[in-house]
Amino acid sequence: MLETGGEMGALVSSFDWAASPLGPVETWPQSLRTAVGVCLTSRFPILLWWGPELVMIYNDAYRPILGASKHPRALGAPGKDVWPEIWDVIGPMLDGVLAGRGATWSDDQLLLLDRNGFTEECYFTFSYSPIVDESGSTGGVFCAVTETTEKIVGERRLRTLGALAADLVDAPSAEDACRRTAHVLASNAEDIRFAEVHLADATGRPVARTGDCPDEAWPVAEALRTGRSTAVFADPDATSGPAAAYVVPVVEPGRSTPSAVLVVGTSDRRPFDAGYRSFLDLVAGHLGTGIGGARGLEAERRRARALAELDAAKTTFFSDISHELRTPLTLIAGPVQDALTDPVHPLPDAHRERLRLVARNAGRLRRLVNGMLDFARIEAGRLSPERTALDLASATRAIALTFAEAMRHAGLRLHVDTPALPRPAHIDPDMWDRIVLNLLSNALKYTLRGDVRVELRDTGDGARLRVADTGIGIPADELPRLFERFHRVRGAHGRSHEGSGIGLALVAELVRLLDDGTITVESTPGSGSVFTVHVPYGEAGPASAPRARSTDPAPYLDEALSWTTDPRPTPATTGGRDRLLVVEDNHDLRDYLLGLLDGHYDVELAEDGADALDRVRRARPDLVLADVMMPRLDGFGLLAAIRTDPALRDLPVVLLSARAGEEAAAEGFAAGADDYLVKPFSAADLLTRLRANLERARARSRDVAWRAAVVRSLHDGVFVADATGTLVEVNDAFERITGLTRKDPSPVPEVTDDERELLVRHRDGHDVWLTVTTTVVADHRDEPLVVGMVRDITRDRDHRSRRAAATRLAAALNTPLPLAEVYATSVHGFSETFGGTVLIADGRQWPPATVVTEVGSAAWARLPERTRRDWAAGRRQPQDRPDVLPGLHIAVPAGSVWVQFPAPRTVSADEHLLAAVLADALAAALDRARQDHQRTLTEDQLRTAVASHRLVGQAVGILMERHGLTASTAFDRLRTASQHRNVKLRDVAEHVVHTGENP
Repeated sequence: MLETGGEMGALVSSFDWAASPLGPVETWPQSLRTAVGVCLTSRFPILLWWGPELVMIYNDAYRPILGASKHPRALGAPGKDVWPEIWDVIGPMLDGVLAGRGATWSDDQLLLLDRNGFTEECYFTFSYSPIVDESGSTGGVFCAVTETTEKIVGERRLRTLGALAADLVDAPSAEDACRRTAHVLASNAEDIRFAEVHLADATGRPVARTGDCPDEAWPVAEALRTGRSTAVFADPDATSGPAAAYVVPVVEPGRSTPSAVLVVGTSDRRPFDAGYRSFLDLVAGHLGTGIGGARGLEAERRRARALAELDAAKTTFFSDISHELRTPLTLIAGPVQDALTDPVHPLPDAHRERLRLVARNAGRLRRLVNGMLDFARIEAGRLSPERTALDLASATRAIALTFAEAMRHAGLRLHVDTPALPRPAHIDPDMWDRIVLNLLSNALKYTLRGDVRVELRDTGDGARLRVADTGIGIPADELPRLFERFHRVRGAHGRSHEGSGIGLALVAELVRLLDDGTITVESTPGSGSVFTVHVPYGEAGPASAPRARSTDPAPYLDEALSWTTDPRPTPATTGGRDRLLVVEDNHDLRDYLLGLLDGHYDVELAEDGADALDRVRRARPDLVLADVMMPRLDGFGLLAAIRTDPALRDLPVVLLSARAGEEAAAEGFAAGADDYLVKPFSAADLLTRLRANLERARARSRDVAWRAAVVRSLHDGVFVADATGTLVEVNDAFERITGLTRKDPSPVPEVTDDERELLVRHRDGHDVWLTVTTTVVADHRDEPLVVGMVRDITRDRDHRSRRAAATRLAAALNTPLPLAEVYATSVHGFSETFGGTVLIADGRQWPPATVVTEVGSAAWARLPERTRRDWAAGRRQPQDRPDVLPGLHIAVPAGSVWVQFPAPRTVSADEHLLAAVLADALAAALDRARQDHQRTLTEDQLRTAVASHRLVGQAVGILMERHGLTASTAFDRLRTASQHRNVKLRDVAEHVVHTGENP
């Protein structure tokens, strides 16, 4: 009983029970002995109370409940002396059990224990059950107990954390988050006697408090400075037990320095352990999150106010700048128009064409300026419609038909359906013209094929205009922002990438001004869009003098025609000149660049990046001059495609962009551009930069050719890879060794200085082991290149691997193993050494009846026919011939090993040597295993014989003692029973020994 009771069993055994109320152990009743045995051998916490004094006996699992101050003195002591602090609670329960009133059950009972030097809040689930002694009365009480303190305290703290998280979600300020935290903590007085929160940017006094906060100087400043938590004990020398307070810094998410400090008065009835500390750290974490969220909301409100102020300032700026731009614009457009229409001094054709270019773009600029001014006036409330009676049907048809020529040039069909309306509309004619012009311009720009339809219908109280197209459509997630100012749909591929993002926004504002009209859009990507405008007929306004229509459709039409005009044919090439590819989606600028460069270079034109990339891959130019903002594929996308193509990556690219400033230029150079020009640029600057970039490209080509010649002459494989891991240059030896060529992935994709061994798959299918040495260098654009050298080490590695496998197999076979493990180890080891399927035949018979395989024994007849044929042929022919063999035959005494190769190959002399060595090791291992097996059988037989003789002797003795037989008669009866029952003599004797019966 006491030997299996662990430490308490030993303690109970050595205890002087004679000096206790229970007396010596020899005098204990059997009921007490049995209860003590159950108690000591149980892994569940069990306490026994025995006798009138309720003497305590307990097991190892109960010891932690006693704490440091009550064990081991509680053993053998009366319960009232051990638990005086809770005897008023448990004493009546025990008395009731002893008095015969039945068992008790207590669930999560609070008991204030003094077990570790202080009064501790503890919770237990336990039962008191009577132990009936030999007299039939209750001799003691059996107590099974589980401490649930951690569960109860943990659930309480978890409720506090949940309430705190919920309360801090919508805190409007950091101070309010602190006050809410104090309010929640006040509900858990068991764990938090008081709390103070100090903000880092506040005065020395706390911003929030709860509980009875003592007037102490807590180390708040130190916590803010170091960011470390501090437990403050009443005794300065104490490091455990209850703490007086815990000072913890509060850190907002994403910050490294504290924003506040939380001072918590901890419970004097709970030890300040890791769980307590973790709980308070989580409280501080929740508070930090709440402060961060509150400050985020404050920052968002400040940002909203700043944006409103910025929007007002922007509106004022646009208004002022638009007025300022009109004067120089008038002085540009006016003289240009005068020169074009002057009959007295007619211009030469070349000059006339240049001034027409100026006039068209001046008109476009005037339209943009008017749009910005209109927005400024709308924001300021100074733009109001001047209503006049207008025949909407006629006005809409007239505007729509002005686009007929542009639609025809674009290959689109224009349908205009505007029947007469029952009444005129009292609206602003200029506003209506601009609404229709913008919608038609937008439809033409984003409809690449199909139809554009304009419909006008009466709705009773107003008119409904629908402009439908079969264009590219608009993604659903972009529709809510379609009418926002300056918003442009990302990835929209129209006829041009140009635009300011104010056209549709201006339409929406103008429609709103027309008696609260409405505009809606329906769109399906890939199928088209439908814009629907509804305006009321309105009422006639105050009489006013008729005024001329001020909206000129010419700028809209000129811009539309620039999207649809057929590109000028590329001039014929002139031998000996550099060839330039000019990529520009603006028709006027494309023609201007062609005229500027045609006298110096052979120029090819492309309308966008996708067109340019196709042309570059078909015929490589000497230089690409590309705009940044283009439809389908922009300049940066074109540049990225060129730089990632090994055949094009060194092609010089010069970017043109309207984005000025150092950041824009830095972005262009970072993307890999050779040069970056900002619009507007001078012709001389452009020509100079193009010439310089072409000279640099030619110098790089000479360097590349020289370097390639040197690399090709090396015997080791040499390669150069870019930062994307693509091979850009290799020599013949590299292709021969690895089977890789230019444009293939590099065997070392990382950009690093390194030396390693790696396995690659050759193009012809076999594996090659390489030693690769790489060095990182920078090219002329300061981009990293990996220069590497490779060497084929396949044979060396195979030799080392085979030797290592043979060594492992020889070592394993030199270890005493059972016969089955010798076979299994040999099958695996020979396969690992020679690379094939291994079969072992045991015995001199040929063919063998069975063979050993990797999955166990197999009949010879069930082996594949090819394997049987190759094995038989291998036994007959010499194994040291340099022929290509299907497998390797290894002869061992009284047997053989066959290694079937996956494919026929030659067998090296080193392999033959290893095979001979391993054959000897296998023979020795098999001989040793057989001897061990025979020895084991002999020993088993001897043990069985000895056991049988002993049983027979015992059975004879029992028959002589119980049945009065002589030794000879008893043995005869055993033998006769064995013969009659047809069982072994040993089994009959064993039956007699167990039962004592006469056989």
